[in-house]
Amino acid sequence: MRAVSMTVVVALNLAVCTPSESASPNESMTPPLETPAPTSTPEKSRFESQVPKAILDRIVDEAAKLANVPRERLLIVRAEAVIWNDGSLGCPEPGMQYTQALVNGYWVVIRSAERVYDFRLRSDGSFRLCPEGRGHPPLPSDVR
Repeated sequence: MRAVSMTVVVALNLAVCTPSESASPNESMTPPLETPAPTSTPEKSRFESQVPKAILDRIVDEAAKLANVPRERLLIVRAEAVIWNDGSLGCPEPGMQYTQALVNGYWVVIRSAERVYDFRLRSDGSFRLCPEGRGHPPLPSDVR
């Protein structure tokens, strides 16, 4: 299975890196001259979110409400699909017991000017805010 995955990744990389026949070699390597206009969505760092838009929108709305700022003033630091090691979603509360099973979900971290909001989600979109200092990272991607 890993060999098939590697073959697909290599093939995709070749397809992306191969210039089209209609474009000159210099055209395919030239970055765009214009920067896209700002949008009214929260600023994102240089990554693509792995969280479905409808779920991410709810999380951003919650962070804006907690920070008491417009959505546009927030920075999405992390928005990725993860596997949590148990039902606590990597954020156990003292005295609580949790399902001891792997849980598919998401990890979303949003920063305002004054605070960082660490959201832990199940794959169905239910979420909780993890208090600072209580959270543990999800399983490493090579374990999945």
